[in-house]
Amino acid sequence: MPYEPPKAVSFLQSKSGRYSNGECWTLAKDAVVSAGGTAPAPTALYVWGAAVKMTDLQAGDVLQFSGYAWLQQEKTEVVFSHPEGDNQNETVVNTLVDMKRGEPQHTAIVINVLAPGLVEAIEQNIPAVTGGVQTVTLALSPRKFAPQTEVVKYRTNINGKDVDATQTITKTITETVNSPPRCYRPK
Repeated sequence: MPYEPPKAVSFLQSKSGRYSNGECWTLAKDAVVSAGGTAPAPTALYVWGAAVKMTDLQAGDVLQFSGYAWLQQEKTEVVFSHPEGDNQNETVVNTLVDMKRGEPQHTAIVINVLAPGLVEAIEQNIPAVTGGVQTVTLALSPRKFAPQTEVVKYRTNINGKDVDATQTITKTITETVNSPPRCYRPK
């Protein structure tokens, strides 16, 4: 019988806690085999079937990670300005996502493609040894985000004088993805 991705997804979604021996590979292998597919022998290569481009991913495809890292940061710049000079700038950088997979290897299965380069997948064994079955969102390639700017005008008192002032808030999100996963469609 040929591989049926919806069956693999249903298998995964029915699991919780630590599945079987707790290894990511075991969860993926059992999902693929339960859906009529063939799993590779557990080797350093972990080839799960036909290679698939990230742009062609669909539910049921397997992601094989080795050294993957996804970092998403938001930089907020606030500029206070007024005609009396003495403008003030403040910059804050917050890390929104700092995720790593595959040291040395990690396996997950796509259950939903959210957008180009962004998927929802099911995995286990993250964190290693204790991590149970979980659904995660993963960026497979960096996305571009347009800066968001908000300008607030207000009156304030500076040195006993009422003046017009402006607060400009600019938020910029940057994203990097290192060592994206190899993508496979099981047979």
